Order: sequence, then C-alpha cells, then structure tokens
Amino acid sequence: MSVTQTVRVLLRCSLLLAIFIVVALVSSPSFSAVEDEKFTQMLQEEGVKARGPYYRIVPPVMRNGTLLVYKLKVGGKTYNVRGTATLKKRINELAALREIKRLDTISQAGEGVVTAVSRPISFLGDLVTEPKKTLSETTDGVGMLLNGTVNAITGNAGATAPSQGSKKTSAVESVAAAVVGRDKARRYIAVAANADPYTTFPPLSEQLDKAAWAYATSNRLTNLATVFIPGGVGTAVNGVLATTSFSEALKASPTVADETMRSELGEMGFKQRTIQSFLSSTSMTRGEKIVFVATLKSLHGMRGRGTLTAQASRLGLSQEAGYYYLVGLLMIADYHIDTERLASVELIEGVPVGTTRSGRKVSFVAGDRIGWTVDQSTTMLTIASKVNQANAGTGASELRLYGRVHPSLKAELGTFNWVIREKAPLASLNKIDTSR
Repeated sequence: MSVTQTVRVLLRCSLLLAIFIVVALVSSPSFSAVEDEKFTQMLQEEGVKARGPYYRIVPPVMRNGTLLVYKLKVGGKTYNVRGTATLKKRINELAALREIKRLDTISQAGEGVVTAVSRPISFLGDLVTEPKKTLSETTDGVGMLLNGTVNAITGNAGATAPSQGSKKTSAVESVAAAVVGRDKARRYIAVAANADPYTTFPPLSEQLDKAAWAYATSNRLTNLATVFIPGGVGTAVNGVLATTSFSEALKASPTVADETMRSELGEMGFKQRTIQSFLSSTSMTRGEKIVFVATLKSLHGMRGRGTLTAQASRLGLSQEAGYYYLVGLLMIADYHIDTERLASVELIEGVPVGTTRSGRKVSFVAGDRIGWTVDQSTTMLTIASKVNQANAGTGASELRLYGRVHPSLKAELGTFNWVIREKAPLASLNKIDTSR
C-alpha cells in the first residue's frame, strides 16, 4: 500500500471514529445537554424563574434519564439539582430561608439573644456546621427508565445523600442540643417559615441551626408557640404547614412522629417489616415521610399502597430517589381525589399503574422528559402493550407525566389508544390533610 493510500485509510478511520463519538454522546441516556431548547424557554416551560432572592439558575440545563438537571447557585456555591420538582422544592426552601432571616429574633428570644450564639461555641465547641457539599451529585440514576425498570438505586449500597460531605455531630453537640432544646426550637421555627424541619439542604439547614441555637439558649422555649414571621404585631404564619395537621406532626419530637407514623401505617394494614423498613430508610427526610404517610391515608380503600411504600424504602436509595417516589405518589393522590377513585395500583416495569373502579388503567411517571431515548420509549411501549393485553375492551388507558412526552412516543402511544396528560398536577397538602 502506498503512502497516499495509507493516509487516505487513516483519514477515513479518523472520520468514522469522530462520527461514532458524536453519535454516542448525543444518544447517551445517562447525561446529555439539552441543546435543542433555549435555556430561558426551558425555564419558562418548567415554570421556574432564572433568579430570585438568594439564588440563580445558570445554564446549561442537562438531561439525565427522565430528569432535567439544573445548576442552582446559592451564594458562592453551585448545587446540581436533579428534577424540576426538586428544583421547586429547593426554591421554596430558599424562600423559607429568607423568612427565617427576617425573623425578629431579638424581640422573640429576649435580651439574652446577643450572647446566645457565642455561648454554645465558647463552652460546647464549634456548633455551627461547616457548609456541606452538594447533596445532588450522586449517580444513582433516579428516574431512569432503563432496561425495563425505574432504576433509582445508588451504586454504593447504603451510601445515601444525607451522609455525603456532612460533618459528623459529636456527642457533646448532641447533648448540648438536647439540653437547651435546640432541636425543638428548630422544628418550631421551620414550621413558622413553612419549611421541613428535617431538611438536608445546606443553606436552609445551617440557617435553621443558627436561629434555633439563638432562640433555645435564650431560655424562652415556653414561648415557642408564639414564633411568627414579622409583618405586624401578632401576625400569625399563613403557610400550609402551619394551617394543617402537618404543623403538629412536624413540631413533635422525632420519637413521637415515628410512633405516630407506625400506628397509622399499621391501621392501613401494612406488614411490620414494611413499616420498619420505611421508618428506618434514609431515602426521605422525616418531614417527607410524614407527607408520604398522609398521602397514603388519602388513598383510602386503594390496594397496593404497601407496594409503593416498599419501593420507596429500598436500601441504598438517595433522598433524590425518595422525593421522586413522593412526587409520583402525590400524582396518584391527585387523580384519586379529583378525577376518579383508584381501586388498586401495581408496578409494571417499575412504574405505578393504577386501576380505577370502572376498570381504566392509568400510568404515573414522575419524570420531566420521557421518550428522548430509545430505552425510555421501549419501556413505556412495553408497559402500554402489557396493559392493553390484560385489559382489552375497558376503554382508553392514560399516561400521566409530571413533565413532557416526546412527540414520537406520544404518537406511538396514540396507536395503543392511550391518552396523554402532560404536566400532571400533584395533590396539595390541604387535599391530603385527612384530619380536617
């Protein structure tokens, strides 16, 4: 072979290799940039603002499985947030952070507040936690419709989001917090700000700790019930957490909260093994578990609630995975309460599929985008095929998605006589508050 021919062969090989690499990158289902939609348009479609008090969302928006991945800048730190639902939760937590900073600590806590913050540091060691690393840099593939299942398990079993990058609490700190009532104050202040007291989002969690130490060490815990966000003398908080039964559940001690959930799950007929797995799991904060149990109660009479609970309690799930399942459950509750009662729910290819009392089938996917990869489309079409084979003649089935369905997959599901509901709503906390 001549030198000229050799060069030509090498050039062709290089070109083919380059094309292969480009195709592989574009078609990769694990982590790809959203290049076909403008950044601002994407945010508008998802109903979020690019910036607000304490935060800014910076491009690009990425796509990881069925979830969008955002870069959320808070102060000098950037957090990778997977899922529009999680992003909205974080933005709400930053709104709570703003309210806590406005909390009139001096008038609420009394004259001891000035030394309250320094006192624990002087006598008990450094009680102000270091800024924690981002909680959202796990690679568990939450929300990925891959190989016929929703894969939300971490690569390292037992390694969950709360333990990554967080400073371990010393025995002295734990005792000190209990003695001065810091944890109790934290719960009351968080509820007053309409936030989850058990949040693990560093910006809010750290501010809650600071406010709680200041309040608790001022010996005014007897007046915690009067904690309010300023806006006029005696103005009560209006947030949904303070105006529903969730207020008392979130302000209760962890032991009381857990035993209450244990009792409620038992009344729903859950097996003790499922209950224990749920309560001991780290896939959700305790506050999210309280909401999860309340949502299960709102699905009164629906079979299969234990299956959904076991799915969200598996060993090794990250908190992002747990929240993904909570969002899915809220979608199910919204349908059950506002559209048609569900008789049962089952998992088909890892996806919840409900059966109404009239026999219709409804599938619920808590992802932001579905059908943007071959694997996702194949899985959804497999589900549609199985549902149709088992329920011929019961009418059109339905897919409810938190986000959007790719036009091609939408057309394919149309051939199966499926109805698509994009941007499906979630049940509000007011609706699932069964105590009222």
